[in-house]
Amino acid sequence: MEPESIPAPDPQTRCTSYLFPAGIPAFEKHVRFRLVESPRFAPIALLESEIDPAVRFACAPVRLLVPDYRLELSREEFELLGRPADESQLLVLAILTFREGRPPTANLLAPVVLHPAARTGVQSVQCDSSYSHVHPVREDAPCS
Repeated sequence: MEPESIPAPDPQTRCTSYLFPAGIPAFEKHVRFRLVESPRFAPIALLESEIDPAVRFACAPVRLLVPDYRLELSREEFELLGRPADESQLLVLAILTFREGRPPTANLLAPVVLHPAARTGVQSVQCDSSYSHVHPVREDAPCS
């Protein structure tokens, strides 16, 4: 019996490693994640733990979902990210949830914030906001 062939990685797939000094809530021991971006799945990217690749999150840029999204970073988050000069240096991603029989949702209440120049990241809970952790990604019914 021949071994199963493993598909070759897409040469256009980009993986960038980020340090999450505080981890991600409920995954605090996972402090290194890689952002996996492939043109085949854009604008969705995968945030994958380098400790345990089974810990992974589908993500999409927050501004695609809410163009006027307002990010509020705490002083601690600002420091953990390496003190970015301004928000334009940050990549803000919503973690997506896909449930069978339901439309996908995005967590706008606690986006993942990446500082590509410093290769650092945090999950920033937006405490004083009206954003939802189950923001609809689309309004139409799921495919059957």
